[in-house]
Amino acid sequence: MVKRDILPVQSYNEIKEKIGNGRPTILSFGMSHCYSCIAMSKVFYEILREHPGLQIYSIDSQKDRIISRDIYRLKEMPAQLFFDENGKEVFRHTGAYKKPVAEVILKKYGFAL
Repeated sequence: MVKRDILPVQSYNEIKEKIGNGRPTILSFGMSHCYSCIAMSKVFYEILREHPGLQIYSIDSQKDRIISRDIYRLKEMPAQLFFDENGKEVFRHTGAYKKPVAEVILKKYGFAL
């Protein structure tokens, strides 16, 4: 079985200034014990490894629950929020998906691949 790495988890406070910094950004909210969250993190890890210029960040929804619940109004995990270069949310998705679907979404919303 092939071991695939996952995105490192960061706190929202560490990355919030990156939203709207002139580059599109993805926040991937999940939980460490959630199979679908881990699967989504592996997909984003692979995409980031192939396209290191992208801004994709993993946030633990339990540690940053006030952010995920009160600011972004997330109710289910995993959840991905896509922001344009100005920091405007352009798309959100709840659940996990395979890498080809993620790449289609990235292209559609202006993430250069």
